[in-house]
Order: sequence, then structure tokens, then C-alpha cells
Amino acid sequence: MVFTFRLVGTGKDPFFRDFEISGNQTFFDFHLAIQDELRYDKKQMASFYLADNKWEKGLEINLFDMSDESHTPVIIMEETRLCELISETRQRLLYLFDFFSNRAFYIELVEINHKDPGKTYPDCTARGGVPPAQIIIEDPDITDI
Repeated sequence: MVFTFRLVGTGKDPFFRDFEISGNQTFFDFHLAIQDELRYDKKQMASFYLADNKWEKGLEINLFDMSDESHTPVIIMEETRLCELISETRQRLLYLFDFFSNRAFYIELVEINHKDPGKTYPDCTARGGVPPAQIIIEDPDITDI
């Protein structure tokens, strides 16, 4: 199965991107597709969150394991296939891409289709607008770090 996700950014200059990705690919594959499409620095932290219908954060899918010695299970992008957590249209995700300013994109599953054997996934299939800068540092003390 192939998922079609719509990624939307809010702010002064709204934009969107549509991505098709196989349900058997990982959240890390999706992360890289977003980073490549938006020409972002892949070394920056990012996380996906499952979200409810009010866009409230739920389960976090981390870029890598940053857990302490707690017994809380950590879900890692590279180890988790999309189909393990996503199964129905209208499911929502948040993609936190700027940890300094707590900025995220809103992602919704808009379609589930059959895989096209002649196509490579993931693929950005629609674009509109210009994405925001990856990092915005408004606190002058942070720039001294």
C-alpha cells in the first residue's frame, strides 16, 4: 500500500507538499524525504508525533534514542514502519522540525492506494508555496552558543 500525506506549514507564508510513500517504509524514510524536498540540514533534530483531531501531540517517534534509564519505551524512526502506526485516512501527525522555536508541520494521511510497480517511493507529488527556514533563532543569547 502507498500512503499519500499532505504536509502543511502555517505562518505568514503558508505552503504545502504532498508525499507518496510506501506503508512498508520507515518514519526515517519519510523524514529524509521531507528534509530533501525542503532542502533542510539533515543533521538537525526532528520528531514525528501521532496527533489527534485537534492536533494535540500523542506518541513521539524519535530520530534516535535519547532516553535516560527510565522504563518508558522509545520509538525510533529508523526502526518503525509507517504501517505499524498508520492505517486509516485522516490520521494526523506533527513533524517537529525546529526544536529551538518549537515549530512543526501538520501532516494528514489523505489517501491509501495500491503501489505502482514502476514508481520509486517516497515521492513528492505536489508543491505549493515556499517552506520556512529550518531554524529561526530569535534569542540573541542562543546565537552565542
